[in-house]
Amino acid sequence: MAKLIVVCGATGQIGGSVARRMLKEGWQVRAITRNVEGEAGKALAAKGAELATADYDDEASLVEVFKGANAIFAVTNFWEHLQALGPTGAGEKEYSQMLTIASAASKTASLEHFVLHAIASGEKLAGKEFVCAHWDYKDRAADKIKESMPELAKKTTFLWVGWFASNLFALLRPFELPGSYGAHVVIQPCKPETIMWVTDVEHNVGAYVNAVLAKPSISLPAKYVSVHTDILPYKDVFTIWSEVSGKRCEYIECSAEQYERMYGVFGAELASQYKLNAAAPDWGKAHGTEVVTAEELGIAGELLDLKQSLEANKDKL
Repeated sequence: MAKLIVVCGATGQIGGSVARRMLKEGWQVRAITRNVEGEAGKALAAKGAELATADYDDEASLVEVFKGANAIFAVTNFWEHLQALGPTGAGEKEYSQMLTIASAASKTASLEHFVLHAIASGEKLAGKEFVCAHWDYKDRAADKIKESMPELAKKTTFLWVGWFASNLFALLRPFELPGSYGAHVVIQPCKPETIMWVTDVEHNVGAYVNAVLAKPSISLPAKYVSVHTDILPYKDVFTIWSEVSGKRCEYIECSAEQYERMYGVFGAELASQYKLNAAAPDWGKAHGTEVVTAEELGIAGELLDLKQSLEANKDKL
């Protein structure tokens, strides 16, 4: 009988990547979504997934949907709460939900492997002035799980997901400058040399999770797996965008204050990440040998790099 993986956030980019890949690998997939009638949920169901709902603030509902699971993949959504709660409030909300999910997972007798989306800590990497809410609260939850749920930690892998290549199809997509005869510009609150860790989320996350589950001796206990293909200066991201799209693009640096005035609390939070990335280009240095690479997992050759990702989505550029 096929093993069962429960995927939280299965209709989002990250969870969807995991759900689709594990279905392809022959696993039973129980896909957790708030809207079982939505198009994304129906698409997963058509591929063979079982749809279910649960509340990340209600441990009992999670315990119920986790029953029988051999593996659990969990991802929470900081950005969903940012507008209403602000960075600290959204971080605290995400921290609480991560621990609630973990507590429910710890009560799953059949569980062999728990994979939780986290990210590195700005404070650990560069000091208190570099705290980034959508990074640090995830890392604090990871630390709390290791401290207060040691038995679960033995079965846990923490997954760091790099900067989304799909950002270039949406909020961070270069825009055409009126009157420029086709020139595009991108305005960002950091120096163009700021280092970014980049990945194709829709393909690569699923590939990493499949490898993590297939090779537990490499990813356990409580190891950190960094999902990325490219580590490059931010300006090079847009150079590659220009090469693939065939459109001229200029990178324009602005201040964090200007970016916040343009994009509000979302701009301020992104600017805090870019400030951290500029100060700490090596995300893994705070964890040393606890960080697992694609090469160790044996999947480097099957990942899509930034250029391949953009070429596969050229119609969106």
